[in-house]
Amino acid sequence: MEFAFGKINISIGKKQRQAPIMEVASGMQLAPWVFNRFDNPRENIAFIRETVSAAMHARSEAIGKGRFHGYELLVDKTGNPLKRILPHQHPLERLLRSPNPLFDLSDMLELSSQWLDATGNAILLKVRNGFGEVTELWPIPALSFFIEKGADQLPAYYTFFPTNAKIPASDIIHFKRSDIRTAPFYGHALLSDILDTAKTDSALRLYQQRFFDNDSVPRAVLKFPQGTILTQEQMNDIRSKWEEKYQGAANVSKLAILPDGGDLAAISAGAKEIDFAKSRAMLRDAIREAFRVPKIALGDTDNVNFSNAETSYNVFLRDVVDYALTKFSGALTKQLASEFSSTISIEHENLIPESEEKIQSRLQELKQSLSIDEQRAMLGLPPLPGGRGNVFVVGNVIYDGGWKRLGAAGSGVDG
Repeated sequence: MEFAFGKINISIGKKQRQAPIMEVASGMQLAPWVFNRFDNPRENIAFIRETVSAAMHARSEAIGKGRFHGYELLVDKTGNPLKRILPHQHPLERLLRSPNPLFDLSDMLELSSQWLDATGNAILLKVRNGFGEVTELWPIPALSFFIEKGADQLPAYYTFFPTNAKIPASDIIHFKRSDIRTAPFYGHALLSDILDTAKTDSALRLYQQRFFDNDSVPRAVLKFPQGTILTQEQMNDIRSKWEEKYQGAANVSKLAILPDGGDLAAISAGAKEIDFAKSRAMLRDAIREAFRVPKIALGDTDNVNFSNAETSYNVFLRDVVDYALTKFSGALTKQLASEFSSTISIEHENLIPESEEKIQSRLQELKQSLSIDEQRAMLGLPPLPGGRGNVFVVGNVIYDGGWKRLGAAGSGVDG
């Protein structure tokens, strides 16, 4: 609509609504402080109970056994890469052993693992001393935050809501559970994908509790012919005398005699109502499989023997725990080790036990590198007399202390 007043023209139009600069979502409801529409961290955390809690803690406790070390990457005289572990008292080694005065590394790993499962993100804050050196690491809640990108489109600041705390990205270590729905800046929660199953598991547990608490339903009803009128006092008297005579284990199988016209009607639940075990087992297995936790880790011994329990747990260590620790060490190398030197990498100790065959093979190799006397010393035995134990047996060949071949084992050659 336009108006003209002499040389002045006025145009009036409906103001168009401008899209907000930042609008992000959680679940199906928009909220200005939550980072994506595929996760609702607060709802997820509310359902960390029952099987979900057991599976999450089984994962985090296994991951919490990890140990990290810093390695200086060098090159030897021939140009080959060389890796040397940092000294025990190196600042980075101290930080990896004890991230802060309250938490050791196990605490930090367990909490980080749980945050990843519940929200898809785990965040550590770097605390610096007066010289700008990182001296402590503190886990902070990964519930509601927004990443502000810099001119290079990489993270520049992390803003945490509802406090509006703004922290430089250089002071943050961010672990993410990668997913195409939220990549590359945010992670996606495993719990978000099984939330309906977790809700059902929790609801079934509550229903089961109410069922066995009787849910206000009596076990039986004592009926009298139509027209019989009983006062409240009479009904209370009948109930107390019946319970006194027939209630409890000591009164099982006693014969009941009812007055003329009396009838006892038992109230029982249908088979579908009491088949809790099967329903809960199905839900438990679905949650356990989502967390990729073996049965034995949750104390479930159904169809489990020593052989398949050991195999399944070793697969869990290899495919879940070792993978998680590798992700952690990679993120720590990129976001923490660079604070100390560009030639330092962080790696984790191997948690996967060697197979019996590999152990035997290594022992055989070790045995061949020791003289007979050295092997005897490891067993607490004295050397052979006359220097006869100062020989090496490699395969079926005997060598002296200077690795000169003496003959074949069993050929009668005496070293």
